[in-house]
Amino acid sequence: MRAHTTTNKMASNNSTMLSNDTFLSDRVALIQQLNDKMARLMVPATVYICIMMVLGLVGNPMVCYYYGAKTKLTTNTFFIVILALYDVIVCAISMPTEIADIELFYTFEYNVACKILRFVNYFAGIGSILTLVAIATDRFKKICRLTKPQMGIRTAKFVSLGIIGIAILLSWPSLVIYGSIQVPIPNTYGLDLMGADCTSTKEVAYQKYVWVFNGVHFLLFVVLSVVLIVLYSIIGHTIFSHKKRLMMYTPNKNRTPSSTEVETSLSDCSQKMEDKMKGTEKGVIKPQTATQSLFTSIKRHSTVSKKSTDSHKPSGIDSEAVKITVVMVIVTIVFIVSFLPYLSLTVWRVVKRQHEAEFLSDAGLVWFKIGSRSFLLNSSLNPWIYGIFNSNFRQFFFGWICKKR
Repeated sequence: MRAHTTTNKMASNNSTMLSNDTFLSDRVALIQQLNDKMARLMVPATVYICIMMVLGLVGNPMVCYYYGAKTKLTTNTFFIVILALYDVIVCAISMPTEIADIELFYTFEYNVACKILRFVNYFAGIGSILTLVAIATDRFKKICRLTKPQMGIRTAKFVSLGIIGIAILLSWPSLVIYGSIQVPIPNTYGLDLMGADCTSTKEVAYQKYVWVFNGVHFLLFVVLSVVLIVLYSIIGHTIFSHKKRLMMYTPNKNRTPSSTEVETSLSDCSQKMEDKMKGTEKGVIKPQTATQSLFTSIKRHSTVSKKSTDSHKPSGIDSEAVKITVVMVIVTIVFIVSFLPYLSLTVWRVVKRQHEAEFLSDAGLVWFKIGSRSFLLNSSLNPWIYGIFNSNFRQFFFGWICKKR
């Protein structure tokens, strides 16, 4: 009897374990099914990142090679190479991981990869905007402070090393805040399902640090954007004022002397010749000597007039410097426009204190994923901006493509 009871208990336990295993297996399969459904929904976001990655991986190495080896080394070309290196890091590390994060919407269980992804994003973003400030400062000195000491290559290298240090200092908290975090999975089955996503921690104890971290980065972005706008506004005003003075000067540059001025000049010269003739003891002067005296006086008068005219000529601003400044203004605008949605949505998500899948519609979720990765535009478009506005780089780039074919 006891043996029969024991056998029944063992059978019951085995049945319970089997049902639990079956239930867990069903839950895992259901989570994977919901993840696959979300991955199909996120195809537009995935395509967007793939396009950005291809553009960036093709263009940025070309920028590094062209400005680093094919052009004269200047502070501007040095900083452009540094910018391109930050973009290469984003395209080679961040973008593939971002694709994996989207495809594994509820099953991203790679904690270390998530931390590296977020750290690289912040590091490259901070390094890029600080480098843009360094470029704007260099442009300001070259155009608005021509007579002041200029930034040299050695100084530019030290500035870049300092920027790397600051970027690391401001980015390392992301290694603590971000990770593979458990998030609820909305479903129509009434089940309490939990998945894993690469996002900031939702633990209450860390919330104040998450707030401070995102607040500091958003404030830094706003302050540095204002600095860039002010610097380039001053530079633009200086260039405009120079052009205006140049236009005012140009009509006078080729102006012929008036008849009164010629008459006065010749009268003065004639008077000097007459004085010399009267002042001679012999009372006779050779015609050749008089003529030479006349032309010497006219030449001297012409030289003085030219010097007087040149003294009013405005100091020149190198046209090449103006072209470079225009390109960097466009790069700066693209940076600000591309990072603003990303930072705004990041702060908004922190304020909501929920995973975006819990309160956004399918269409809203797709746009959120694209918008929260808007900063990728900056890393992909920069080389093509250089190509559009630099004919030498454009010829080099397309010449390289033709050779490969």
